[in-house]
Amino acid sequence: MYEYLGNLHMHSTYSDGSLDIEDIAARAAQAGLDFIIITDHYTLKGLYEKKEGYQQGVLVMIGMEANVSQNHYICLDISQEVKNNDEYPQEVIDGVNRQDGIGIIAHPFEKGSPVFGDGIKYQWTDWQVQDFQGIEVWNFTSQWKEHVSSIIKGLFLLIYPHAALTGPCPLALQKLDQYQGQGKKIIAVGGSDAHGFKMKAGILWVTVSPYETAFRCINVHVLCPTPLSGQVADDKYKIYHAIRQGQLWIAYDYFINSYGFRFFVEGEGKRWQMGDSLPFSSKLTGWVFTPKPALVKLLRNGIEVESSRGRQHVFYDLEPGVYRVEVYHRHLLGYRPWIFSNAIWIE
Repeated sequence: MYEYLGNLHMHSTYSDGSLDIEDIAARAAQAGLDFIIITDHYTLKGLYEKKEGYQQGVLVMIGMEANVSQNHYICLDISQEVKNNDEYPQEVIDGVNRQDGIGIIAHPFEKGSPVFGDGIKYQWTDWQVQDFQGIEVWNFTSQWKEHVSSIIKGLFLLIYPHAALTGPCPLALQKLDQYQGQGKKIIAVGGSDAHGFKMKAGILWVTVSPYETAFRCINVHVLCPTPLSGQVADDKYKIYHAIRQGQLWIAYDYFINSYGFRFFVEGEGKRWQMGDSLPFSSKLTGWVFTPKPALVKLLRNGIEVESSRGRQHVFYDLEPGVYRVEVYHRHLLGYRPWIFSNAIWIE
């Protein structure tokens, strides 16, 4: 499998971002990303103006983020804008599905900040919806904002945003586990939600969630069975197919890049990757490889069943269930959240 590093949630000057797509691509290249997906609010203008393609070696793809005051929905792999419907988000989901796109519920449990953005929070309120493809369980900007409880704390987090990055949203992970436990193959993603906000602090203007910082923090690594070719249409298909299948993991890459991580199940001479389903049989073994020694937790149906420390981790005799892993690396006096896989289903 070929591994590619990307970020799939950000905004440009086509909506409320501070940089145009060309400058965002430059920041992505500096951060070592292979691809980015622009998700401007309510518009595919960047797509219509032919901004997709390779820029400075980075594959730039364009989706959108629908809805205004609540129920934000990331719409990927579409060619026509989807109409906002804050009150009835099922209409938005259906609009994406009619185009065979990929729809992801964005920052569903966002808390907002009492001192930043007037305390506004953009939560998901309708959990009766059906047929969405994914949940954004870790959002860099949302988590940063919710930790800004005072002006002093905000200034500190501008200097050291990592103090706010405490791991995926627990409620979002619970919701993911709930849906997967019901047999729904919902994928997990993370993103920067980078805007590069300009904010006045005293006599100074500062940038909140700068692209260059966000692109080194919460990313996704996708696995493709064949390498990218440099042909835009072909490579778009490969990246979107990997996302659609859940062949990816979320990583907090700033301190240690997670390149080379693998999670798979083997049995009877076969191997299954993240996003795969397999029939239960005896002697199924789960394997996890981490690029640095780490604490790995194996979860079955959302509950931790085993853990292991090191670089190679083996879990024997897996039972039927939905399996995912969480990885934490040693940092200072404790462990820092690092890698969060998508699931493998043993049926």
